[in-house]
Amino acid sequence: MKISIGRLIKNILFLFFSFMLVTYILLEIFASHKTLDIIGYKSYVVVSSSMEPDIMVNDMILIRNVKEEKLEIDDAITFMVYIPELGYESEVTHYIGDIQDLGDDGVIYKTRGATYEVGDYDTWKDENNEVIEITYEDIEGKVILTIPYLGHVVNVVKDPVLIGSIVANVLIIYLLVKTIKKPKKDKELKNDDDI
Repeated sequence: MKISIGRLIKNILFLFFSFMLVTYILLEIFASHKTLDIIGYKSYVVVSSSMEPDIMVNDMILIRNVKEEKLEIDDAITFMVYIPELGYESEVTHYIGDIQDLGDDGVIYKTRGATYEVGDYDTWKDENNEVIEITYEDIEGKVILTIPYLGHVVNVVKDPVLIGSIVANVLIIYLLVKTIKKPKKDKELKNDDDI
């Protein structure tokens, strides 16, 4: 049994990408906070309208690690910041509106949503309601890809009730189709016997 070189290459590529996908999914499930460190990329589903119309709610974004010297004004970045409405720190994706070098105090990044005016920046506060600045240590990565609407699929996959409903519906449809087709075959056999 011979396998052509082309087919062998396709099989190897399929196995490689399957392995990478399974690894990524397992990392996201069991060690979500380490995905970016291990793979260098991480995906998020957008849940806020602050970046519309550039990045819409339920779009999926892919970020990657970025060196501080590579950051520029107007880069879309994802960073960790306290969200008062949630009561804990979470990831936010906004544009860099300005980069300010404070000398010995380091560099801070002024962020803005998609529709902010020039010079109008976000004001971030910590859990004590004190104003804080975004530094490189807060930045998770730079947005390199936006996939419209894919967040809907991800949200379905993350919801065990929806997955269970889909599986149950597929099984019911399969059983119905099997049941409906079976009597037709029996009738055909009886008709063949009559001839």
